[in-house]
Amino acid sequence: MRALFAASPLAIALSAAALADAPRLPDSLYTLLGAAHETGDAEVFAQAVRLIALTQEPEVVAAGADALSAQAGARARAALGLELMAVEAVTGEALEDAGPDDDEAEEPAGPVSRAIGFVANGKLEHWSGRVRAGLRYDTGNVEREDYTFGLQVTRALAGWGFEGAIDYNYSEIDSRVGRDELIARARGERERGERWTNFIDTRYEQDQLSGFDWKAFAGGGLGYRVYARDDLAWTLRAAPGARWTKDVTGDVDTFAAFDLGSEFQASLTDAVRFTANTNLLFSERSQADQVLALNTALGAVWSVELRYRYRHQFNPEPGFQSNDSRADVALVREF
Repeated sequence: MRALFAASPLAIALSAAALADAPRLPDSLYTLLGAAHETGDAEVFAQAVRLIALTQEPEVVAAGADALSAQAGARARAALGLELMAVEAVTGEALEDAGPDDDEAEEPAGPVSRAIGFVANGKLEHWSGRVRAGLRYDTGNVEREDYTFGLQVTRALAGWGFEGAIDYNYSEIDSRVGRDELIARARGERERGERWTNFIDTRYEQDQLSGFDWKAFAGGGLGYRVYARDDLAWTLRAAPGARWTKDVTGDVDTFAAFDLGSEFQASLTDAVRFTANTNLLFSERSQADQVLALNTALGAVWSVELRYRYRHQFNPEPGFQSNDSRADVALVREF
C-alpha cells in the first residue's frame, strides 16, 4: 500500500508532462475555434475547422474542439472526415451541451430524410458540388438532338480533400450519332501550407466516335495557389505520371506522361462567375484541353451555365481532325 501511494504522485507528474508535450492548437487558433463555436451555427463552425486544418494536423484540431465541448469535438471530427471517432464522441455529454431545448436525442437522418433535405435546401451532408444538365432539339432541314450531363463533387477528409467529376455528352444529327463521350476525373489533394499542395490525379475518357476505345491518365505532383480568395482563385499544377490508351483493335499502349494544369475562377459580379481550366498533357499522343464557362446565378442553388470546350490533338489518328470543340448551355443545381 505504501508503495502504491508513493507511486501515485510520480504517475500524476508523468501524466501531466505527457499532456504538456502533446501537440495543441496555438492560442490564436483556439480563440478562433471558440468564437465559431459560440455562434451556434454548425456550418460556420465546420468552415472554421477546415480552415484551421490547412495548417494544423486534423487530430490536433479535433483535440482543441474537444476542449470546448464533446459536441464541438464530434462536429469537428465530422467536418474533417473522422466520422468513426465522432460517433464515439457523441455521448450523453454531447446531448447535454446541445442546450435545454434539445431534451430528446435526434434520430439519425435516413436516406429518405436526406433526399428531402437536399431537394428542399440544396445541402448534402459532408458533400458539396453541382449537377449540370442541358438539352437541345432542332427540327426542320436538319434534325438534331444534343444532351449534356455533368456532376462535380467535393469532400473534406482527414487532412485531405477529394474532388470528382463526370461529364457525358451525346448528340444525334438526322438519327445518326454525332457524339458519344464520357469523361471522368478524380483527385485527392493535401494542403502543404498556405499555397502549396500535393495531389494524386486520375482521368478516364471514352469516346465512341474517335480513333480509340478509351484513354486514362494517373499521376501525382505539386500544386501552387497563386490566388486563393473567395472572389478570385488560381491554381497551377504539374504532375508526372502514366497514360494508357486502348485503340479500336483492342491493343492497350502505355506511355510516360507529364501533365500541366491551370484552374482559374473569378467572380465578375455577385451573380456571375467565370472559370477557365487548361490542361496540357505531354505524351506519345499529346493533347491540350481548354474549358471556359460563364455561370449566372438564378437564386441560392440554381444557375445557368454557358460552356465552351476546345481540344487540340498534336498527333491525331488517321482520318481525324486535330481540333475539336463544343459549346452548350445547361441548367446547374448547386449543393
